[in-house]
Amino acid sequence: MGKFIALRKTPRSQTLGLAALSFPDRRSHIAKSALVSEHSEVLESIGLTPARLSHPNDNPVNCFERLGYLGAYVIETRSEDASEKAREQLASDFHIVPDVQLSLPRAALARKYLRRPRKRPYWPKESGVNLAHHDGIAGQGVLVGVLDTGCDADHVELRSKRIEFRYVPLSPLYSPLRATRGFDVDGHGTHVSGIIAGRNVGVAPDVELMVASVIESETMKTSLERIVVALDWMLSQFQRDDNLAKPMIINMSLGFRPESMAKSELEPIVNGMKLILSTLAEDFDVLPVVAIGNDGPGTMRAPGYFPETLSVGAVDFDLQPAHFSGGGVSPITGQTEPDIAGFGVGILSSLERDIDKHNVYARMSGTSMAAPYVTGIAALLASADPSMHGEAIRQRLIDDAMPLSAPPTRVGAGLARYK
Repeated sequence: MGKFIALRKTPRSQTLGLAALSFPDRRSHIAKSALVSEHSEVLESIGLTPARLSHPNDNPVNCFERLGYLGAYVIETRSEDASEKAREQLASDFHIVPDVQLSLPRAALARKYLRRPRKRPYWPKESGVNLAHHDGIAGQGVLVGVLDTGCDADHVELRSKRIEFRYVPLSPLYSPLRATRGFDVDGHGTHVSGIIAGRNVGVAPDVELMVASVIESETMKTSLERIVVALDWMLSQFQRDDNLAKPMIINMSLGFRPESMAKSELEPIVNGMKLILSTLAEDFDVLPVVAIGNDGPGTMRAPGYFPETLSVGAVDFDLQPAHFSGGGVSPITGQTEPDIAGFGVGILSSLERDIDKHNVYARMSGTSMAAPYVTGIAALLASADPSMHGEAIRQRLIDDAMPLSAPPTRVGAGLARYK
């Protein structure tokens, strides 16, 4: 009983025989197949109601939501019989995962500014950011998704952009995503968005930015349900023909420490996260960029150490590993993590606006600052060569990384840079 998520076991590029299709055609076929319901009628036949026709106060609750782009179902029921029947009907094609909790590694706020410091450039020469901007490369034609606490779309760093924003409610089964002007009651997501796409301080200010508010400011926690709903919305951008050929990068700072989970939960959630990431990578050629965590050397947060992600550690402006930056050996691949490093100490970016509408900036530290830096570098590379997608962008970042003196378990291939 309760709530669970059913995730497609095999990417549709394999089950539909689309691997040989050209890149945009494969995306197009899968996006169209997302509109076709495969199991909804079966779920209705056993007494489950489409979630939008139900209500959380209904008694009993027996409902489901189909996430066609991600290839998933979210099911909630108080009936043991309905739960068992739903699992049986989906078992052959879907992996069943509990709706577990994930969290954001807390970043350290060093200092606030009531106006933007005038120092220029904001990014060191080693980053290649200023070289890219000088050459007219600023992320044009690249879709970037951010899963975080939200985004203050009226901060001066971001207000000139058209930001696709969705608030994913605590119970998205019953409440539709809110398409509204971007807001952020914490500031973390605004800081991350500014690092990627800020007008003055951003690495890639011309990217097409999508932000999903999925993390609660009080707890810095979220649920797997909210994550899959947000990802499904981001993938729905491929409904539009003009997006089919665009590179897409998704920035995620969230994750979980495996040791914090019960063993009975760990295996299904690890398998489930791998399926989600496989769908992003294989069906849609999306690159997930994930912070490795702020728990120090020898520690890592999943899904950062999964092979489908580009995991990011943090270095300071002297190119030394941050004391908080995680790393080690992936228990899944046996490879060292993180894959790459980004600037993540004392990073200046947008934070919030005060009651008098002053634009507040802040310096913050964390691998959740390093990850958007790397996301921005990835967007610059993809903007310079739009034929690159997913794994090709990942490999280019690693090949072009600046070697550092620290061991790979701290900085991976080195500093992500544009060159």
